[in-house]
Amino acid sequence: MFKLVHFPILVLLAAKLPAAESARADFDKDIRPLLEAHCIKCHGPQKKKGGADFSTFTDQKSLLKHRKLWRTAAIQVETLEMPPAEERQLLPPEREKLAAWMKQIANTIDCSNPADRHPGPSLIHRLNRSEYNLTIRDLIGIDFDAGAAVGMPDDSSGHGYANLVNTLILPPVLMEKYFAAADRILDLVIGPMDLATEKKEDADKRKKNKAAFERLFFAKPDAGVSKRDAAQKIIERFAARAFRRPVQPDEISRLMRLYDIAEKKNDRFENGVRLMLKAVLVSPHFLFRIEQDRAPQGSQEAYRVSDYELATRLSYFLWSSMPDEVLLELAAQKKLSEPAVLEAQVRRMLLDPKAKALTTHFAARWLQIHKLAEARPSTEFFPTFTTKLRQAMYDETSLFFDKLREENRSVLELLNADYTYVNQDLAKHYGLPEVKGPEMRRVALKPESNRGGLLGMGSILALTSHTSRTSPTLRGKWILEVIFGTPPPPPPPDAGTLKEEKQKGKEPKTFREQMAMHASQSACAACHKKIDPLGFGLENFDAVGSWRDSVGGKPIENSGQLPTGEKFAGAGELKKIILKNQDAFVRNLIEQMLTYALGRELQYFDDCPVKEAKTALEKNGYTFSSLVLGIVNSYPFQHRRNIDAAVESHD
Repeated sequence: MFKLVHFPILVLLAAKLPAAESARADFDKDIRPLLEAHCIKCHGPQKKKGGADFSTFTDQKSLLKHRKLWRTAAIQVETLEMPPAEERQLLPPEREKLAAWMKQIANTIDCSNPADRHPGPSLIHRLNRSEYNLTIRDLIGIDFDAGAAVGMPDDSSGHGYANLVNTLILPPVLMEKYFAAADRILDLVIGPMDLATEKKEDADKRKKNKAAFERLFFAKPDAGVSKRDAAQKIIERFAARAFRRPVQPDEISRLMRLYDIAEKKNDRFENGVRLMLKAVLVSPHFLFRIEQDRAPQGSQEAYRVSDYELATRLSYFLWSSMPDEVLLELAAQKKLSEPAVLEAQVRRMLLDPKAKALTTHFAARWLQIHKLAEARPSTEFFPTFTTKLRQAMYDETSLFFDKLREENRSVLELLNADYTYVNQDLAKHYGLPEVKGPEMRRVALKPESNRGGLLGMGSILALTSHTSRTSPTLRGKWILEVIFGTPPPPPPPDAGTLKEEKQKGKEPKTFREQMAMHASQSACAACHKKIDPLGFGLENFDAVGSWRDSVGGKPIENSGQLPTGEKFAGAGELKKIILKNQDAFVRNLIEQMLTYALGRELQYFDDCPVKEAKTALEKNGYTFSSLVLGIVNSYPFQHRRNIDAAVESHD
């Protein structure tokens, strides 16, 4: 057996951890032998299952960097998931001691200690396609999908949130698209450089945009104002709004040179201004959210972002667009960062229709309902699962989340609620009292409706099903990943799919027996034991979310047993188990929203802001606004370091 050669170093480290003496185990005597005997075989340098190699933890820094891993490992040890059933098992006292040590490491953090404060890496955010379009809408006043018009790649087509910095690269071809998009936008507002070449249909569109023209050309040359002075007033205002900060004199000077070029050619006034506007629209200061380094070069010091930077962070978090005039004015007065002012602005912004972007770009990705259009169930097997019904299912979940924001309701209603939103088609599909018309509206749910919360929504149930049947595995995986933030590892390459297989000459009689045979394979058993019971709790819902009590004349098999031994039957009892573990759900929701707000994956030093946001959420009745305020008030949201400051320096 592989010997854990690095672990003797941890003997000294364990003694340094600031945990209660009663919770501390003697590492060298008790913990290291348990890890060697029960863990290293699968989580060492040879296999690294789940990406975990315990032999790499050679000092306190490496231990604390993986607090989330220790937290997950403690749960798996406590719930009897690890070691796997086919491996040598821990005795009860050993299991208790190992889990306690893992939790001790996971919770070793002092949020009052400045050393445990870290804003994370300083990042330069490129506007993704959705942010670009919404920013153009608010900057110029036209609702136009310029990205699609010129063939920009759709940043939202990948995995995860579309605003994560590590996915927002800028290849040369994309820069060409930005130039083309700027021309298309300005054509619709000002017209082409040579109006004689303008097509009639484009001219008609431009006339409809006469108002985002008057907005741009608020200053006009007349007897008291020269053409150049009017042009400078226009570009000063436009550039400041586009760059989301005050513009420096030298920046204006460079832009005005473009106007002068057109003026020398005796070009029309609008063309000279157009050259400057295009330069702004393709500038890095518009296409990227650039923040200014303010500490001395080479410094590792963290500092608060400026009020303008805070306004930009806030607006792209809640609106996926640029700050409005109110935010920019408060930033100019250096008042936005005042706690009372900031809270008032967050509440104002949450009530603005632009905050629907939080549903579209955060919730739809977190809940995975953006995949609903490609959900597998087919009308060949489920004739009612039409495009209209899919849309109604999406709208139900989307509207439910959006109303939590708009009405400042408890986020726990995502787990359990006595209402939902349906139209005529969806109400009929759910077997609810008759509703007339295609409009979505709120309806009360009775206990016997078997709905209420995400687990009863057709969008979730359909996107976790196969073409002709349900998938307990996909549904269980969705619960673990989306509700609790503990996704199971991907299946091994040779895992295969569910097959109709014979066993000792006997055909499986039920779908559950087929699942059990598949899950009994050694490569699959450990994960299926954790995943499938959760999914079977939802078996009363068919592949498109209709309720059923039997299949083929046989009662639905909806019972399950968790690795902890806890038993349940049906969606109602499963929901009760999930509600008992609402702390894990709340923590995951905060982690997901903080990830989205920061535009990066969380790291070990983000534990404190998550913990503090969770405490604030609990104190304020789990309201939606307190969730958002917990993110906005967090240390990494309001602080940064120089762009060249290495993350590792924190340690």
